Amino acid sequence: MIKKSTLFNILQYLFFSGLGALLLYLAFRSIDYQALINSLLSTRYDLLMVSLVFGLIGMLARSYRWVLMIEPLGYAVPFRSAYHALMIGYTANYAFPRIGEITRCGVLNRTEKIPADALIGTVIAERAWDVIMLGVLTITVILFKLKTFGQFFHEKIVIPLSEKFHWLLSISLYVWIFIALVIVGGVMLVLMYRHAIKAYMLRGKIGQFGYGIYSGVKSVLKLKRRLLFLGVTLFIWLVYILMTYFALKAMPPTHSLDFVDAFFIMVVGSYGFVVPVQGGIGTYHAIVALGLSLYAVSWNDALAYALLSHESQAISIILLGLLSMLTLALRKKN
Repeated sequence: MIKKSTLFNILQYLFFSGLGALLLYLAFRSIDYQALINSLLSTRYDLLMVSLVFGLIGMLARSYRWVLMIEPLGYAVPFRSAYHALMIGYTANYAFPRIGEITRCGVLNRTEKIPADALIGTVIAERAWDVIMLGVLTITVILFKLKTFGQFFHEKIVIPLSEKFHWLLSISLYVWIFIALVIVGGVMLVLMYRHAIKAYMLRGKIGQFGYGIYSGVKSVLKLKRRLLFLGVTLFIWLVYILMTYFALKAMPPTHSLDFVDAFFIMVVGSYGFVVPVQGGIGTYHAIVALGLSLYAVSWNDALAYALLSHESQAISIILLGLLSMLTLALRKKN
């Protein structure tokens, strides 16, 4: 008999895989494929290669940061071992969402004999810092591109919702009074049982998520080289901006966008990987295309950029991951 947790994981995998496939279909269903091909053919692949190089530098920096995070555990991990484990983990993410975190811990456990549960703790802390940095960068990009971000929110969220729910304006006043009373009653119940709710949340997913971020921040205090860790973290995100910048410069329709625009697109695109879909497939394409549409980039050209930037990085990561698997297999054989 299938366990409830196993069944939940299967249903979750099917749901998010279906969501990614649906978003991919909705994004590409009405495009002109000949125009898409023309956009891809007009790309400067030398600049795209520069973008891929920055992507590799980002992976190398992440590997080094992981080495720094493992140091307080009392293990001196060789850089190459951390890199190979990381690349294999990222490759695994294209098969099953979020499995890469466990995979890379398992790989490093086998190669360096470090307890897997301790390694998982470092990955949780790493993810917590990614969430923190994405939040900081989101606030920063809002301040830098307030007009663009406000336009993005208004055009892509407020207007579609108002058009979809315009019928709410025709609801009777008595219905609105009833809804208001339900809301007030709900707020009063929350206030009355706030201690029980707080205790439940701390035990549940929300509490675990919050505690994970707290543990991630606290873990840095135990690092031997804290400033270096923070410097590498900032460097990783700078590299991601440069990776996006050169990818934008590679295509004629997006060539005129500047560094701050690349910053905006990088942050928007990062949210495409938040949803647990294999490698951000579908979610990344949809949200990046929406972001580029604010710069008067046609939907065809926006999707061409999303396709080129995502798939080039995906192929690069998978090839490097397979190379890491081969390297470890040959090392074990010898």
